[in-house]
Amino acid sequence: MSNKMQPDKNLVEGLTPDNAHGDELTSLSLAEIVLKASTSDHQIALKRIETLFDAALNTPKGDELERLIVFVEAYENEHYPI
Repeated sequence: MSNKMQPDKNLVEGLTPDNAHGDELTSLSLAEIVLKASTSDHQIALKRIETLFDAALNTPKGDELERLIVFVEAYENEHYPI
């Protein structure tokens, strides 16, 4: 076994702009995120959902769509309970 360090290429393999900073959100609960959200954040999310509505599952856009839907549902449950 070699004591050589891994090339930098191996350290970033598999990272994309969509997942490179995901660990920053893992310490927040959904309730904390929703509490910080404003009405304009909600409106922006709704408009983005419209553009992503036909996104395929298990793609970056499909994953973004799923996250936005969860955000909007949580926001609406908190601010507009039925």
